[in-house]
Amino acid sequence: MPYNYGNSIGRMADEMDVSGWYAPAMNIHRSAFSGRNFEYFSEDPVLSGKMAAQAVIGAKEHGVYSFIKHFAFNDQEMNRNDMLCTWSNEQALREIYLKPFEICVKEGGAGAVMSTFSYIGTIWGGAYYPLQTTVLRDEWGFRGMVLTDYYGVYGYMDADQAIRGGKDICLSPMDNETNHLTDTTSATSVKAARQSCYYRR
Repeated sequence: MPYNYGNSIGRMADEMDVSGWYAPAMNIHRSAFSGRNFEYFSEDPVLSGKMAAQAVIGAKEHGVYSFIKHFAFNDQEMNRNDMLCTWSNEQALREIYLKPFEICVKEGGAGAVMSTFSYIGTIWGGAYYPLQTTVLRDEWGFRGMVLTDYYGVYGYMDADQAIRGGKDICLSPMDNETNHLTDTTSATSVKAARQSCYYRR
């Protein structure tokens, strides 16, 4: 069933000349009151990952990138743009919250990821190097693009920080105060920007 779902999305996207799908979403059902549970699969990380992987495989057959989301810990909608900090231990993160994404990368061959609005500890998730680079790319072998969630003017989303964390693209239809690089001369910025400009193989 998830494969057929992804395949139908891919077929529709192909007919509409669209190359990307901002889904599947696979955050965990932590509470019955979460504002996005309709979009997520389950409270079980393995089930979520297996279903999402099949949807990604189905969409990919039509050349569609599935931006698996929201990477990671996007488990609350209330006040999500007001420095919503998520705290956890590594065991819970790896066994519950990251597991669906890991399965989707390793079994589904996901080539695109959308990051989260929330903070991981005190660092915006879209700029969190240990997550986007150390875990996603280095440990799991992900070779694709990482996109921010919608890049509104929320103050804390910062392109200079994002590229240093492993981000490739800012999701914004227009220029705003923070969705472009302001540091264009330092060696670290130039190196990170260069890295973000090509599809990682």
